[in-house]
Amino acid sequence: MSVLIRSRAPLRIGLAGGGTDIIPYIENHTGAVICTTIDRYAYVSLRPALEKIVRVHSHDYNLQEIFQKISDLKYDGKLDLIKAGFKTLGFGDQGFDITLHADVTPGSGLGSSSAVAVALVGGLFQFANKTISSYEVADTAVKIERIELGLQGGLQDQYASAFGGFNFIEFKKNSVIVNPLRLKPQITHELLASMLLLDTGKTRLSGDILGREIEGFKNNESIIVENLQKIKNLAYDMKDALVKGDLSSLSEILHQSWIYKKSLDKSISTPIIDDLYDTARKEGALGGKLLGAGGGGHLLLICDPDKKDTIANHMRKKGCQVVNFNFDTEGLQTWRLEENKVVV
Repeated sequence: MSVLIRSRAPLRIGLAGGGTDIIPYIENHTGAVICTTIDRYAYVSLRPALEKIVRVHSHDYNLQEIFQKISDLKYDGKLDLIKAGFKTLGFGDQGFDITLHADVTPGSGLGSSSAVAVALVGGLFQFANKTISSYEVADTAVKIERIELGLQGGLQDQYASAFGGFNFIEFKKNSVIVNPLRLKPQITHELLASMLLLDTGKTRLSGDILGREIEGFKNNESIIVENLQKIKNLAYDMKDALVKGDLSSLSEILHQSWIYKKSLDKSISTPIIDDLYDTARKEGALGGKLLGAGGGGHLLLICDPDKKDTIANHMRKKGCQVVNFNFDTEGLQTWRLEENKVVV
């Protein structure tokens, strides 16, 4: 009987603290971020194959790869995340047909690469009939991206995607603590009504930006160290504002986070991004920030709900695409099918 494993992992919106989750920082400090997941996902489908080869098809990159022998895989820039996943999890020469897809284009600033890693981990453990915790899923995804592949970046994306929902996450040298925020429904409703998510149409290479930021921190460049501390403090302020439902303070915290973040590297913003943000502010946006490492991707704005449509129209004229979304509260989800029937 044919078996098909599916998994999906949500993308995230980083609200505050981004940058304090990079490994050089948390080796000597406690990092802290506030993030939430949205109903945009990375999907992985795995079908066990009789042949001891792995076929991978990525819709996002329009790539198809065939791995003849997992133990001999070479990282060459083509679907390396999947190769590293198999090496890390040690599935030997088990054959698979794998399909990958995400609801956004690569370089979105919404953590799609880490969501793919989380979805892959979830799918492979579902195939092995192993139940693992959200912490174990995130830890494994971190090993795939940061250790096996050596990709530059922080740790929040993997934990955000695995757990789902609003979380205050603290990063220490040898531990990560995920604190779910149980917000009142009226707070999340008003927050959703106030948020405007915009696809700027500009993608970015987060590794380049993060690499320079990490080098600056290692070299103890005072402006980077000082502003990372300020960014971390704003994560604690954001936590208080969210719990209290103080959207006015939340908007200002987002704005200040963006100001501090831009000072970390000159490539984090661009003249085009600055113009978009300045236009939004002139039209009434209360605050906002570019999501992810910077350079492009998605821009998040907080607006008076009664003015949001007007601001959105101005941003469309600037070439942005409005992204409608809702909050995700489930995190990673996996399921198994047999001959088009869901196993319950």
